[in-house]
Amino acid sequence: MSRSEHMEQANFEEARKAEEQYHSKLYSEKEILEPGTWMSEPIPVVMELQERLLQLKKDLVIMDLGSGAGRNTIPLALRLKGSDSKVIGIDLLDEAVDKLRENAAEYGVNAIVEAQKGDAEHTNFGSDEYDYIIACGCLEHVSSEEAFVQVLERMKQGTRLGGIHCIAMNTNVQEVEMDSGKEVKTLIELNLSSTRAIEILEQVYQDWNVLDQKTVLQSIEEEKYEVPTEFRAQSLTFAVQRIK
Repeated sequence: MSRSEHMEQANFEEARKAEEQYHSKLYSEKEILEPGTWMSEPIPVVMELQERLLQLKKDLVIMDLGSGAGRNTIPLALRLKGSDSKVIGIDLLDEAVDKLRENAAEYGVNAIVEAQKGDAEHTNFGSDEYDYIIACGCLEHVSSEEAFVQVLERMKQGTRLGGIHCIAMNTNVQEVEMDSGKEVKTLIELNLSSTRAIEILEQVYQDWNVLDQKTVLQSIEEEKYEVPTEFRAQSLTFAVQRIK
């Protein structure tokens, strides 16, 4: 391994550790669907696309990749109560998986929700298994552009005809100290520009129907480092449907 490859690996591991620490603390201190954090409600487009699918069929097989404690997983499952649907939530952190199971029990959707531990970069999506795959806030945590493309290709392989992908990811990420406004070293594994991320997504999904594509500026106050910081990014949403 070359010196530059060693540095890239070290940077990836540093970013991964920082993200794990931040989310572990968040899941231990805050609850989903309660005011006060970005977990207070599901992402609207995630729910809207589920409704689109429910116009075609009652029973859905859904994967929520990078599900965390269930910000999207639980509302999706609540909408499917009474059906033979399945919502599989996958997350890298033990704390997230445990919390998702607790939340599924608390909200009465244990029969629908299946919580699994797994890394988005190495998840097996099978072949023609899913009606809906959600990947919100997880694909910027893979190790490289090549890994990003490989995950997308496996997601495509695992999706049934008519199935939908909802991808949301942070691009052009910056992190600054709240008090001083000084920019700090951004610890995120894959910090793509919006332009590059869209270029990759359009190429991979050139044979799918684009349902939604947009970028919006966002900022979130975080306690990720020794001092309070503000997370700034262009949030990219890209939704597509398999048509052949």
